[in-house]
Parts: sequence; C-alpha cells; structure tokens
Amino acid sequence: MPGGGFGGGNGSSDVKLQYIDDDPESYQNIFGNAKTDVSSNDEARLIESLKKLSSYEDLEDVLDMDAVLRYFVVHNFVVNGDSYTGSMIHNYYLYEQDGKLSMLPWDYNLAFGGFQGNDATSSVNNPIDDVLSDRPMQAWIFSSEAYTARYHEYYAEFLQTANIDALIDEAYSLIAPYVEKDPTKFCTAEEFETGVQTLKTYCALRSESIQGQLDGTIASTAAAQQEDGTSLVDASSITLSDMGSMANTMGGGRGFDRKNGEESADGAFTPPERPENGSFQPPSETEAPEDADAASGSSQDIQTASGEANAARPQRPDDNAAGNPASTGTDRTQLVLLGACALALLGGLGFALLFKKRR
Repeated sequence: MPGGGFGGGNGSSDVKLQYIDDDPESYQNIFGNAKTDVSSNDEARLIESLKKLSSYEDLEDVLDMDAVLRYFVVHNFVVNGDSYTGSMIHNYYLYEQDGKLSMLPWDYNLAFGGFQGNDATSSVNNPIDDVLSDRPMQAWIFSSEAYTARYHEYYAEFLQTANIDALIDEAYSLIAPYVEKDPTKFCTAEEFETGVQTLKTYCALRSESIQGQLDGTIASTAAAQQEDGTSLVDASSITLSDMGSMANTMGGGRGFDRKNGEESADGAFTPPERPENGSFQPPSETEAPEDADAASGSSQDIQTASGEANAARPQRPDDNAAGNPASTGTDRTQLVLLGACALALLGGLGFALLFKKRR
C-alpha cells in the first residue's frame, strides 16, 4: 500500500513497522523522515529487515534482541500509552545498523498512566503480556516461548536490581530547588511534593503487580484481568493526576503565560484565557482520525532512520519551523511532569547502563 495510508485504522503500516512491499515509496514515513542521507542499499536493507520481522523469520539477524527486550521492559513498566504501543502509535525512534533494528525512547511526559486519564488501579496493573499483533516490533516477543521467557527474565532482573526510589530521589534533587525558587511556577511546592510521593507509591505498586504477573498470581493479559480481577493490586489510594495530566489548563490562577500573561496588583501573574484549540486532545481508540496528517501515522509524529548507525528524532505536531516545541500553555502540574520525564529518562539510562556489561 502507498506510504501514508492506514493499516488497521490508527496508523500507517510503515509507522507500525509492518512490511508492506519491496517498494521504498511505500515507506515514506520512514525514509522521508530519515535523519541522514539514505541510499538505495539502505532502503533495501531496512525493508528486508521489516519483511523478516513481520514474518518472525531470522529474528536474531534483524533485531538487536537484547536492546529491544530491555527497551520494552522499561517502556511497559512506566505505562506510556502515548507511544508505539498505544492507540496513536507514535513517539519513538527507530534505529538501524547493519540490518539490525532497535527502538529508542522519546516523549515520556505522559508516562505512569498519565495518557487519556486511566484510573490508578488499571494503570498499576497494566498487563505486561498483551500481544499487539499489528505491531511486529512488540508482537515478536510472544512469537515463541523462548522469547517470552527471556522477556520475563529481564523483567525479573529489573525488579530485583533497579533502585527506583533512588532514581526518583535523584530527579527530585535536580528539580526541587527550582520549584522553591521559581516565582512563576504553576504548582505549589506542596503539590510538587505530593507528586513526588505519589510517583514513589505508584512505582512500588507497579512493581508489586508486575511481580505478581511474573509469578502467576496476577493475570498478565487484559482479557484475563477482565475475567478475574480479584487479585489485582489496589491503587485506589493514589490519584494519577497528582503526577501531572494531559489537560493543559492553567491552575489556580498561579503563574503566567510569559508571552500573554498579566501581572496583578499583588505582584502575582494571571494567565490569559486559553483559546478553544489551545490544547491537543488525542482521539480515543474508537474515534481514530481518518486523515494521515491528523493521525499518529503522520510523518510529523515519528521520524525514523535508515543506514549504518543512524538514529531518528520524531517531530511533535506542535514543533515550530525551527524545530523547537511551540509554546501552547503550561498546566499547573508541568513541573511534576518534568519529574516524571526525568524519572523515565533516568530509569531507561540507568537500566541500559546496568545491563551493559551483561550483553
């Protein structure tokens, strides 16, 4: 099918990393957004890798299996629905070297259940073994018992070795002084502290649920959890929005829009009214956009790379011409979102460094 078309309704086939055919023109979301010059040999090599990936053939030859498995362990732990594994199918890097594919993280500000308003208990118990059959970069993990077992082994190792509280404390130490000093912050210091503590509680409960999913005491697929949810970890004590949300509305009259805000008599800044289209609202799974530019299959949502040792940087829909995110307003929990971002990045980096010697 031609590049930019939709496979499965929510994203183009090439963005899903499906094999389409041998024509490079069918992969415009990949080759049209490569970060380096792409030769015909690069195109042929990457297409051949996608072909084998989609058919689960010679996977050891076309995947950096260790890197991909470890990517999905951390990615699934932090429950980032605004991604390749979510309904919009975007926000990732595709990295290719010598015909082997791997994934690099991008855009984790709505991790920890912050995407599309999940409730805390369902987010904490997010199943680790759901198969996304239309997304071969994830589905191959469940194409054989050996691959699934290896994935579970990495998960168990992660739970045993990752010091999550220490990672949160490290991010907190970087951010907290600026929260205290910033006169234009969009949350109070108390709200920031609440966000940090909620993040710690969330991660502890998430670890408990995943351990249960690994040892079989908690169902590890959505279907099984719906059939019997009696053993799920109860996370009703926490509120996900305490860690930030995707609402993008100003809070409590605190802070200001540095471009359009006004200063009140007492020296505080009051934000301007947001325009009706001031915040991006993603479609629900049942209301996927039909045009390629509005959907996550758009070339603006994900840029990929081809060629030896190439990586790609996805462009967000609100990036300006200079490549910098355009300012559309900040919600009252923006600083808490930065904490979540820092944890996700530090977690991924820490996890990668932790296992580098084991490869």
